[in-house]
Amino acid sequence: MPVKRLQSFKESFYEILEIVKVCLTSFWFWFPILYGVYFFFQIWLIFCVHPLTILIVPIILSIYLILQEEKRAKDFYDLHESKYLSASRTIGAGPETKTFKWEVEESVKEYAESLKKKQKEQKGSG
Repeated sequence: MPVKRLQSFKESFYEILEIVKVCLTSFWFWFPILYGVYFFFQIWLIFCVHPLTILIVPIILSIYLILQEEKRAKDFYDLHESKYLSASRTIGAGPETKTFKWEVEESVKEYAESLKKKQKEQKGSG
């Protein structure tokens, strides 16, 4: 007798666990709960958060992210401007930025020439 009751309890327990699993994995079980959470969140937004905050915070966040992206790009490509202060500048004038223009074609030609020189030196010594 006790073994049959224990077996029956075990089967009932498994059936209950199966029902709980089916309920928890069903969309329709969570739908009213999520709707309730959404509803109370909207009520909280209406009464506790100023409407301009909802508009201003994303703008501030997007500006901050744009500035961070520019900073990241400058750090990645080493695009920092150096400011030089000359002794001959007048007192009221601030530092001056010297611009650097990179001539890509000239640099490539110089690099090719230096490679040719190195190859000639290697052939001459070898």
